[in-house]
Amino acid sequence: MPGSQQSEPDVFLIHNVVIGMKKLVLFILLWTIACQLFSQNWGQVGAINNTPSGMLNDTVSGLLYLAGNFRFNGVDTVDGFCAYDGSSFTSFGRRFDCVSYGCDPAFMVARYNGQLFLSGPGLTIIDGVDVKGIGQWNGAEWSAGMLGLYKHENDSNPYLDNYCIRDGVFYGVGLFRTAEGDTCNSVAYWNGQKWTGLDFLPYSDNSLPRVTSVIFYQNQLYVGGNFSWAQSGGADIARLDSTGWHMVGGGLKGGLSFVSDMQVYEGELYICGYFRKADGNLGNKIMRWDGQQWKEVGAGFCSPNVIPRKMMVYDGKLYVVGIFDCVDNDLLVSNIATWDGERWCSFGNSYFNNTILYIAEYKGEIYVGGGFTEVDGQPCRFFAKWVGDHSTDTCSEPISAAPEPKGEGFSLWPNPVRDILQLIAPSPVESVSVFDAVGRTVIRSEERGVARTSVVVKHLPAGVYFVLVRAGGKVWSGKFVKE
Repeated sequence: MPGSQQSEPDVFLIHNVVIGMKKLVLFILLWTIACQLFSQNWGQVGAINNTPSGMLNDTVSGLLYLAGNFRFNGVDTVDGFCAYDGSSFTSFGRRFDCVSYGCDPAFMVARYNGQLFLSGPGLTIIDGVDVKGIGQWNGAEWSAGMLGLYKHENDSNPYLDNYCIRDGVFYGVGLFRTAEGDTCNSVAYWNGQKWTGLDFLPYSDNSLPRVTSVIFYQNQLYVGGNFSWAQSGGADIARLDSTGWHMVGGGLKGGLSFVSDMQVYEGELYICGYFRKADGNLGNKIMRWDGQQWKEVGAGFCSPNVIPRKMMVYDGKLYVVGIFDCVDNDLLVSNIATWDGERWCSFGNSYFNNTILYIAEYKGEIYVGGGFTEVDGQPCRFFAKWVGDHSTDTCSEPISAAPEPKGEGFSLWPNPVRDILQLIAPSPVESVSVFDAVGRTVIRSEERGVARTSVVVKHLPAGVYFVLVRAGGKVWSGKFVKE
């Protein structure tokens, strides 16, 4: 009623509502700030509409070149190939093989003898020029580059997946049968004037080896991909010396195995792809070769169906990207991790909702491209730059710190521990429980039936703790100090 006073209960109710609204507004504000801070580990670059599958940090032009399935960068048409200068994008002609949403992918971008080369399946006509699978850009116009590769008569164009340059010679691998009439089976070299085939593994008339990576290691040419050699029973990785081709360390085992990338790091050859210990390989999805034998890279990748796609050596570390969720026995990561020769580490602890296909360093910064559309729940589409810090990174224990299991005993290390406690039991672990000094359960986890496992203790306060492990129907216990 006009002129009447509100009763005490009404005033009290209004007061509570106002206080409640203030708390809600404050909560929303803090949550928004937290999400923004968390999502700042990675920042979207440009507005390309599909997946990049190749990158080149070109030291000649000072540009970062991108190739892939994308057709647009925002409203600009780029047709699967463009350059980035750190702030803006430049397109390079119109492709005939693009449709409304994208283009057939180009996998390889290369700089050789002052020219740019672009290649991939389906690459045909650029700016009205038939480039026949390999386009050459001289700074002003496109032409057909490195002519002389052939697949089959009346078949689609040959193309290159990857390359390396040594002593001024360009070594190319991909999908093609002959080079200047020489049998090559997807491996050949170009001296600036013509191709020469390297007479790779013999195949039938209707199939070709798919070779996706090439590198020199200890002065020998190594190639990797998806191929087999009936004479040796090995597959997917081979080397060339003065006597011919040889499988490396017996090749990979498993009917679905393949090598996706190779890099030389700290004097050893690293390979990644799809191969498993369960099929007879030494490592899970990643291994290293010292010229004589295969070695593990920690415990490799955990889940059975994950695939590391690309590696990069930068700033003293090996970077690995792909689609995976953990490495080295349960160190949680999301499609990107680093290895320093002794241990694995997460990279920013961000969550990518889809695969990372490529990683590159440009002007001292890390860029990734792939099929992701969100990072940490925030929109971030296809191409991103690292803008965060590493305060939340988590690392596994160095491999040199791992003790050898003794007899039928139970081991835990390191002790004292800061981040991750490693455990080895004499039989597959069923559960792990951690108790504080007064007997309260602070960690409990069900395990996947492996004898070696790990527990993240980084969040625990410093002090003395006890661990209880159930394995093989028995109970094992130990004590550790959290620093």
